[in-house]
Amino acid sequence: MDDDTIIETPEGPKRWGDWKKKNPVQLPSRRTKGKKLPNKVKMRTDE
Repeated sequence: MDDDTIIETPEGPKRWGDWKKKNPVQLPSRRTKGKKLPNKVKMRTDE
């Protein structure tokens, strides 16, 4: 979602960027694309 996307909020339509600032949402990072990651992250510790 772009920051310029208009979303419906309880207070009425708002820009996503503005709403996001007031309501921090736990968004998955772009890198993970929202996939459920196993706890083991590849950090090359056990190679």
